[in-house]
Parts: sequence; C-alpha cells; structure tokens
Amino acid sequence: MRDRHLLILICLAILALDGCAKKQAQDEKVLAKVSNRVITVKDLNTRIAKVPTYYQGVVEKNKKRYLDETIIEMLFYEEAIRLGIDKDKETREVINEAKKKIIIAKFIKEEVEDKIKVTEKETKLYYDEHKDEFKSPQLWRASHILVGTEQEAKDIRAELAKGAKFEDLAGKYSTDATASRGGDVGYFRMGQLVPEFENACAKLEVGQTGNILHTQFGYHIIKLTDRKEPVIEDFEKVKPLVESELKRRKRSELFDKLVMDLKKKYGVQIEEDVYKYLDTPEKVSQPAAN
Repeated sequence: MRDRHLLILICLAILALDGCAKKQAQDEKVLAKVSNRVITVKDLNTRIAKVPTYYQGVVEKNKKRYLDETIIEMLFYEEAIRLGIDKDKETREVINEAKKKIIIAKFIKEEVEDKIKVTEKETKLYYDEHKDEFKSPQLWRASHILVGTEQEAKDIRAELAKGAKFEDLAGKYSTDATASRGGDVGYFRMGQLVPEFENACAKLEVGQTGNILHTQFGYHIIKLTDRKEPVIEDFEKVKPLVESELKRRKRSELFDKLVMDLKKKYGVQIEEDVYKYLDTPEKVSQPAAN
C-alpha cells in the first residue's frame, strides 16, 4: 500500500513539473518581432500586469489590440531614438524632471506611506472619542399631492377632510411622478429637496397632513409618514471611515516631520529680507518721459 501511495505521489509530481514546463514554454513563445527586439507571451502578460487594476479586465479581453499598441509604441520609440530626439535639450530636461518626480514619489512612499500603521485599538479608541462624528443624519419620509392651482389643492383638502385616503387622491390627482406610488417621495435629509418642502415637513408630526404649500413646482399637500432620529452608527459599519481618517492624520504628521527633519539636516535658511518681497507685487515700469 505504501509503495502504491509513493507511486501516486511521484506521478503527481511528474505531472506538475510537466505542467510548469509547458507553461514556461508557452510564456517564452515569441508573439512579435520589432527590428532586433522580440515580444514574448511573458513580456505582454508582464505589461498587462502593470496596467491599473480598473483597466486590466478591458485589456485582458483585448490582448491583440494591446499587442498592436505595444508594437506601435516600440516603433515610435525606435524611430525617435534613431532621430536623436532623446539627446535633444528639451527632451533631456523633461526626462530629468520626470525622473526627479518618480524618485521623490518613491522616497515619500518609503518614508511616509509604508510607515503608516493603524491598529484595531487606535481605531476603536478614536471611534469611542468621536462618536458624534458618526451619527446618521435625521431623516424624514413624506408623501405629497402636487397640482397646478390653489383651487385644485383646496378641493383635494376638502376630500381629505371627508375621509378620502391620501394615497388614493395622490394617484388620482397628483401631477408628480410619485403619483404612481401614492405620492411617496421616500426618505430624505435636509438639503436634498427644495427648502420650502423640507421646512414644512420639519414642522409636521408623523401622520399629520400640512396646509397647502406653494413652491416653484406648484401647489403641494404634504403628509409626513415617518421620521428617523439621528443614531450613532455601529463601529463595524464605520470602521473603514475611521481607519481612513487615522491614516490621513498619520500621513500628515509623518510628512510634516519628514520635511522638518530634512530642513534641519540640510540647513535650510530663509533670507527674510528678500523673502518678504515675494508678496509684493512687482511695479510696472513706466516709459520714461521725453
């Protein structure tokens, strides 16, 4: 039995090695040649892997097009080098500036971004000390009937007073798109609807129908159907927001400290007498009088 198991393991190992060898052979296959350079399957896949994540799916579905674009890029580069554009003064200046920015970005990543650590304890402590920042907004829910004239609104109010259902009258008379759902506008917070409508809702009790309200849209009859008071969101729900805020603060602290340390290290000095003139508008020279 042991020998049989050993034999199975050996077979599996051979199959795995064979699969790796086949994949390696596939990766090394040449897709295209440009002058004395080649593009292999591996080269193309490596380039695709460096594409921003949100574009990778598109590129994966259009590999042939991406290969064509890669070839065109190589052709342009080869011809530009042949013409000596890389030796042009302006080109060198741009390259040096780009190189400087890339190096600085890498330096900041290593000295700031990579050093930002936020622990579970820090996140929970911040949440406990700033719970008011994580309150859900107060929400209102209302239904309304919108008509074009004040008389129409008065007639509808009279029907309501006789016991007609608000939802039925909304479906029958309202000119708003909410008519199909009994006038329900859904939940909203302050700042989402026109101020007059929101202020009217804020004065109503749940279940109460307000007076006729005139806005730029016409004449409204509003019924407040629900109100949700602000509540503090659960820690797990806002945890990503807390972590993001703590990272932002730490990023700022680390960056400021890095700048101060480097200024001290390299002995930065500001010449105040000259510095103050930076805020002084240059005088426009006047032509000399004849």
